[in-house]
Amino acid sequence: RNRINPPQLTLLESKAMARRGVLPKLTGEEKFETLFSAAVLGDLAGDATGKPISSAAKFDAERLYKMLLCAMGDESPKVREAGIATAMYLEPAFVQPKLFRYLDTDGDGESDADRADRTAASMAKLMGGMAKKAGDAAMATDAANRIAALLTCPSADVQLACADGIAQAVETLPESQAVELLKHYLGTIGETPAKIGAFGVAGAVKGLTSRSLVKNGVLDALEEAAGNKKDPKLREGACATYECLSVVLNNVFEPYSLRVLKIVIAKIGDKTAEVRAAAEQALVAIVGTISAHGLRAALPLIADQLKSSNVNWQAKVACLNAIAGKVKVAPKQVARVVHVLVPAIVDTLTDTKPEVQTAAQKALTTLGMELIQSPEMKAMVPPLIDAIISPGDKTTPCIEQLMDVTFINAIDRPCLAIMVPVLARGLKERRLEFKRRASMVVGNMCGLVIDGRELVPYVPALLPELVACVRDSNPEMRQYGAVALAALLKGMASAHLSSRFDLLLADLDRLQKDMVSDKEDVRKAAEGGLNELIEIATKAATKTHHTEEEVQADLARMKLEDEKRAKEAADAEAVAKRKEEMIAREETEHEPVPGKGFCEKVCRGCAQCKLHLEELAEVQAKAKKEDEKLAKAEAAKKAEEDKKKAFEKFQAQQKAALLKQQRAKKKK
Repeated sequence: RNRINPPQLTLLESKAMARRGVLPKLTGEEKFETLFSAAVLGDLAGDATGKPISSAAKFDAERLYKMLLCAMGDESPKVREAGIATAMYLEPAFVQPKLFRYLDTDGDGESDADRADRTAASMAKLMGGMAKKAGDAAMATDAANRIAALLTCPSADVQLACADGIAQAVETLPESQAVELLKHYLGTIGETPAKIGAFGVAGAVKGLTSRSLVKNGVLDALEEAAGNKKDPKLREGACATYECLSVVLNNVFEPYSLRVLKIVIAKIGDKTAEVRAAAEQALVAIVGTISAHGLRAALPLIADQLKSSNVNWQAKVACLNAIAGKVKVAPKQVARVVHVLVPAIVDTLTDTKPEVQTAAQKALTTLGMELIQSPEMKAMVPPLIDAIISPGDKTTPCIEQLMDVTFINAIDRPCLAIMVPVLARGLKERRLEFKRRASMVVGNMCGLVIDGRELVPYVPALLPELVACVRDSNPEMRQYGAVALAALLKGMASAHLSSRFDLLLADLDRLQKDMVSDKEDVRKAAEGGLNELIEIATKAATKTHHTEEEVQADLARMKLEDEKRAKEAADAEAVAKRKEEMIAREETEHEPVPGKGFCEKVCRGCAQCKLHLEELAEVQAKAKKEDEKLAKAEAAKKAEEDKKKAFEKFQAQQKAALLKQQRAKKKK
């Protein structure tokens, strides 16, 4: 603002500049630059050369009024603003009668409806500005009434200009009169059309400042009207007022938008079509005027409404369209809350209404294609979305494609938001091969995340499934699960804590082997150790904010832990060495002596007793062999004797037979 007193306004430096459309610099309470074309100046251009507006007014009032009227209806916003600013330097007694005549005669014969609307909008701003400049309460009241009459114009530009004019007039009124005017407009929000009272309320609130929304009970009155179940006109008027407040106040209304959003979203599912239409327009206006930084609070609220079972399907469609519409406008801010948005959108994919499913698919595709910057991951967006939409058929092929991707760029929030639902589904597959692939992708993914804090929101989805893999009965699956779990926990940790997780994989490997032991006490100890290890690692990894003092304390504690661990390892090694030496010495001292017999206790378990038992067994074996040898010799001798006796007997029999035969021959 450049204040110059007295204000001087030079319309044109020369006729040639006027013909070329070069516009002068306007100075006064508001300094700005704009252009008056020769068509706007008309035949006044020659007379106004190099002269101030105070002198130009003396030339010809009618000619000057025509020039201002032409400027205030021009297509260029800059020219219209210049016309309003020019008229502000004239006396109200000179300008107001002509404005009232124009408005009372409905454009004073203007045939161009668009120009008439632009002129009426400029006049609304002019009347409010002149009342504010004069500081006259009576003039401000009259101006507010005149401007309010213009609200019946169906043009949105005229109504918005009327709200601006009312705001300037209200600033001039005493607070009591301004509050009374505000309550008057509040009382008309249930009338037809709804936006007449709505813009009046918005203009009065702007004049009283946004504190009047709470101080004068505006929000309470609107909530009561929106909750009126009997009168749909009141509900429609309340939604229209929310829209007008957002449009007129713009970012000033942002602190109150979170309170209003739930009400507006609920009214999108109203039974009355007019209320639904007004609520949809209000949602678009509120989300459209929220700043990029405010989206971090507004979008999670919209996501919560998507998950609510009390929200109508029309409201879900509107919310999904609102999310998709803000992706291109504020991609960085949407990316910061994408971990909240994607689960909510995924839940709506199974809605019974096809309109909701279509809007959800569109929103999910927009999030993936617009937010993901990595070229290799952008190419994977269609398969990932297909896997999210049809998890039963598309999950496994999608994970196979992910395994073939060569990652060059880092994994960011949008990539994680799209990948994690697919990987979590893959980890739940029954077949070992599918789970193995999913766990491998999880491990690779966690290693490519630069900021570990981006992994923290996905711990509830991934951690239970990875722990289940570590507990799997298959040793190969346990190994892959341990690697992926260690990568997840280490990836979440802050940079100064990463070394603390170097031994995590070894610990998990040891525990997952003990968990399938035949001994029940070993299995229970391994289960307890796994739970304790995961709890400690998760607690350290999910802490996302570290002060300098906390970092130094963590480093000092880690140093002490490393020293303690090294000392314990050295002590364990020394104990093991002493034990080996003791066993060797005992073995040397208690070496068994052959032929000594049993020990004094006859324990039959020591080395001496075992040696004597072996000696006895050897003696018995030798004796048994000798007995068997003697028995065989005796058996052979007896067999030989029996054979000899049989032969002798045979010879005797042969001899007897021969004698008998000889005797028989002699007798014959």
